[in-house]
Amino acid sequence: MDGTTNEHPRAKADGFPTILLFPAGNKSFDPITVDTDRTVVAFYKFLKKHASIPFKLEKPTTKDESSNASKESQESKTSDVKDEL
Repeated sequence: MDGTTNEHPRAKADGFPTILLFPAGNKSFDPITVDTDRTVVAFYKFLKKHASIPFKLEKPTTKDESSNASKESQESKTSDVKDEL
């Protein structure tokens, strides 16, 4: 978003990129500037701490696990198919 054309009175950018969190539920809150490392784990911890709506992320499956699951589901589909001649 171009901050110069989409300015918000309470959103002040300190640098680039600036990430701001606007907590849900209370419009009178000022935005919270994300001041943590730019890693997935650090960002997740920041959100868990400051989010007004609790959430939980599931660990993503690895490529090997997802391909095994898709193979198993396809095998079960093909084993259920019956020839009717």
